[in-house]
Amino acid sequence: MQVSPHDIGSKIQVLARQRGHLTLLTGILLTLVLVCALCLATPGTVHAAINGNDYVGQSTVNDRGMNITEAPAIESPYGILVDEDGNVLWARGQDEHRAMASITKTMTAIVALENGDLDEVFTVSPRAASVGESSAGLVAGQQVTLRDLVSGLLVHSGNDASMAIAEGIAGGEKEFVQMMNAKAQQMGLVNTQFQNPHGLDAENHYSSAADISVIVRYAMQDPTFREIVGMKSCMLNLSGEPKELLTTNALLATWDDCIGVKTGFTNKAGQCLAAAASKNGVELYAVVLDSTDEVQRFIDAYKLLDWGFTHYRPYTLASAEQVLVDAPMSGFLDKTVKAGVLEEVTGMVFDFNGDIAIDVRLTDKPDGVAKGDTVGTITWRQDENIVASVPLVALEDKMGPSPVTSVITSLVRCVGVITGDQCVAQSTVYAQAPEVERVQSTAGQGMNAELEMDIRDYVAAYNAAVYGYGS
Repeated sequence: MQVSPHDIGSKIQVLARQRGHLTLLTGILLTLVLVCALCLATPGTVHAAINGNDYVGQSTVNDRGMNITEAPAIESPYGILVDEDGNVLWARGQDEHRAMASITKTMTAIVALENGDLDEVFTVSPRAASVGESSAGLVAGQQVTLRDLVSGLLVHSGNDASMAIAEGIAGGEKEFVQMMNAKAQQMGLVNTQFQNPHGLDAENHYSSAADISVIVRYAMQDPTFREIVGMKSCMLNLSGEPKELLTTNALLATWDDCIGVKTGFTNKAGQCLAAAASKNGVELYAVVLDSTDEVQRFIDAYKLLDWGFTHYRPYTLASAEQVLVDAPMSGFLDKTVKAGVLEEVTGMVFDFNGDIAIDVRLTDKPDGVAKGDTVGTITWRQDENIVASVPLVALEDKMGPSPVTSVITSLVRCVGVITGDQCVAQSTVYAQAPEVERVQSTAGQGMNAELEMDIRDYVAAYNAAVYGYGS
């Protein structure tokens, strides 16, 4: 079925108007339902979406002795939340082998972008046009650029586009899948195996939440990939015929902080989502697999990301030209040089990981130093994780010892060997770690009601326009 942006927009507007008329009634009904649910629920079911074995950082909720409401309430049985460097903030069943449906297409796009020319034109084969299920609407014989195929692949999750890419890049599906698996091996993925480029259920076609987080973080480093998965719609040129397709990612369509990346669904995989969001300069990635329903995957991903932004945030560790250390000059008996950093140092701090420790390592400086010379390193650590590590530099010029001073210093130190005196200035560390305060918040427990309704509206309108559901 041809998808018209006007059609889906109109359906969303109708749903929004209906929502306006029903707000009061809906609120009353929801309140009654919640009250009944709380009355009937046992202690074990009130927090059914929170598991004591969930990982927060490198330790479980139980091991940390966390209040159960401090962890995100996620329905999906498998998932992970990481930062852009891959540091794990939350995880559940992250290494389990799972079917991942159309999230597969993230790797398809990686291989295509790294091995193809975006302006190259491919001819859609009858096989590609007839893959079935989710489709970009390609027709056999159409001439389509690789750029448009990748757009149809990622924005609208076209299985036909994935096969056209495989045939165009590698000459066939089997050969392309070999390239996908070779790339997975190159990336160090130990829980991922591909059997096709589209993600339809197949034996030994699987990945894990942790591996998927690696794949999507890698893919988002490619500017073209990043641009395409951030589009709410794309315009394809199919043998001269324009066709506009809408994103399958309702979170991208409704939440300004979301910047991608890929949805997925099959009977075996369930509802899946890899989502990225950026807020205040922080970029996080959430993966949820086998979610309970189509909307819940977006809610779960949002709750993880919102929780992450609340508890994982930048801290100022040192100011520009702040004196952090008095570093001894070994060419003298009693002289030091003021050392610090020339620019402000910030680092990402996870407030569940406790206090920050500082480690200063100084290098021997027997001669004079000029402002900006490296005199050591300073490292901030939190729960064994390095928050930041930068060179310590001299903040002033200091001349070295004269020949006479050097002779005197050497003689005094010879005596010091006998007397046990150190005969060198002691370092003084002035650097102080910022106090880490855990944010008390309900982040991760729910979603803004208006945003949730926007997501439900988008999903309903999209399904009506594409599949005829509810129309």
